[in-house]
Amino acid sequence: MKSARRRLLRQAGTLSVLAPVTQAWSQSSACGPTGSATAGPFYVSNAPEGVDINAAKAPGKPMRIGGTVYGEDGVTPVARARVEIWHADADGAYHPNGSGDISRYRRGEINLRGVTHTDNAGRYAFTSLVPGHYGNRRRHIHWRVAAAGHRELTTQSYWLDERGTARERSDGADRRAEACRWVDFKDEQGAAVGVFDVVLKTA
Repeated sequence: MKSARRRLLRQAGTLSVLAPVTQAWSQSSACGPTGSATAGPFYVSNAPEGVDINAAKAPGKPMRIGGTVYGEDGVTPVARARVEIWHADADGAYHPNGSGDISRYRRGEINLRGVTHTDNAGRYAFTSLVPGHYGNRRRHIHWRVAAAGHRELTTQSYWLDERGTARERSDGADRRAEACRWVDFKDEQGAAVGVFDVVLKTA
């Protein structure tokens, strides 16, 4: 019970940090159901729970990202949705640089991966660092979102300032990412802060 309370308090603290960012948590999403994308080669199951996913304090520009998970109507928030993210470090490396269950790896090999759950208003938030470029890929974050009564979603989000660039044109993966998966990060007191809303399809 105490550990659950601590998780809720940590999440509440992160949500309060993100709350002033643009109009982050509106009452609806203008996006249709969020498009899917590959999990990539470095998905590790059973990632640790927590909203600060840079547990190893790897160097890089701080990043805060949050948003709301909605049902298919784009209006109804989905409470207790499981939101998982993972991404590369500032040099484009994943930790661990492999796949499979988390139990295969030592604690020191695991970073920049985490899981949280949405609150009663469908909101979630994470703190981390801005990922570097992995190969010729656009800068991106991987997501896996699941909730009762909805189809599980695996997808990727991108940096809006790379849209239409040579980097995007050279990236052969996920070429048809819809507009709502391009996140407009803003600089807030030295951190990149962005909002990514997710719309799940009904099961």
